[in-house]
Amino acid sequence: MNTRLPLQMPRSVFADDEPVVQTHPMLPDASPPRFRATGIWDLNSVVERPVNQPTTNYRISFAGLNPAWNLRARELAMTWLNPRHPAVLAAGLHLKPDPREPRTVTSRVGILRALAKWAAEQDLPDDLSAWERDDFHRYIRSRAETRAIGSVNEHIVVVKTLHQFSPVLTDGGITTDPWPGQPASRVLGLRDTGELSTPVIPPETWFPLIRAAWTYIGTFGPDILRARVIWQGLRNSARRLGVDADAALATWLSDPDHRIPIHSDLAGPLNGQVNWSLLAAFIGAEKGDFTDQSAAGRRRRDLVHAHVAHGQTQTGVICDLRQVPRPDGTIGPWHPDLQPRQMWLECTALRNACYIFVAALSMMRDSEKRAKLHLMKHSARSNTGEAAAQGAVWRQLAA
Repeated sequence: MNTRLPLQMPRSVFADDEPVVQTHPMLPDASPPRFRATGIWDLNSVVERPVNQPTTNYRISFAGLNPAWNLRARELAMTWLNPRHPAVLAAGLHLKPDPREPRTVTSRVGILRALAKWAAEQDLPDDLSAWERDDFHRYIRSRAETRAIGSVNEHIVVVKTLHQFSPVLTDGGITTDPWPGQPASRVLGLRDTGELSTPVIPPETWFPLIRAAWTYIGTFGPDILRARVIWQGLRNSARRLGVDADAALATWLSDPDHRIPIHSDLAGPLNGQVNWSLLAAFIGAEKGDFTDQSAAGRRRRDLVHAHVAHGQTQTGVICDLRQVPRPDGTIGPWHPDLQPRQMWLECTALRNACYIFVAALSMMRDSEKRAKLHLMKHSARSNTGEAAAQGAVWRQLAA
């Protein structure tokens, strides 16, 4: 009979039930994951995530790692997120007090997963202290063969961290730095030239761009937002009228202020033809009520064509667009055909114009600008009145 007790797994310096976020400011009612969680640490509802960061960047995944590598990854992540943790200080490891951003930790755990996969392919042991220095050198060379040299930098940082954080790693990590006294950039032979990676936009391009952005905001923006509010209201109220379509159409046509929407796509095949889907939306119906496949639909079409012959038409969702000077010296609407599809394209252009304008005047970082525009979008959506929708742009830009 075998009376030997099973070997007890070594205990980590971090307690299983302690939260993994102790240094970052947390959101109200946040419930951070516990260190014992071996699958995913989802920090999306725990700490504030910049608007320009996808949710995946705030999910630290340990899936697919065997127990040894899994514990190692969680201990590294715990230390990166809480550099002044009592257990870290007690181990004699004194790091800078600022915690790493979750997206950085997510990326570096992913790099550790790549190292674990490579180690399995090379039949190397889970115990890093049994590796030779050349094993780490070979790993970096393998990364450099398939990646841009700059992207290999973080792989060296993670390997060096396995030595730096060794006092808090259960298995002891790496006993010696594979590149003693050399930062990652020097190992890769990278030099800081002082040049910006993104070229500066020349003034002859920048200032016309700003003027164009302001034109979209100040001149085109109110029309775009007004058309969007009207179109959204029409779509929300649309329904199949059936036999009631005749009465609805007659009532709508009897109003002299109502005009039949037509296509005006210049030389296109639909130029001058009735936009049946938009007309149906105007009277609260669906396009099927004007189908030419039924006698009722053809009768309604004939009635509409009779009004078109008298010039009772308009193009687009709205017809009273802002008048602007044209290159030929004439005055006319700024857009020839603000149909629903063109309207949504113009909404995208307006959003881009707001981003450019805020960037030019505020000098904010990308995450700050996107947060401002995100707030502006939700402010506009929360108001159904036309004036409120137009004013949303101005309030946010002036804030």
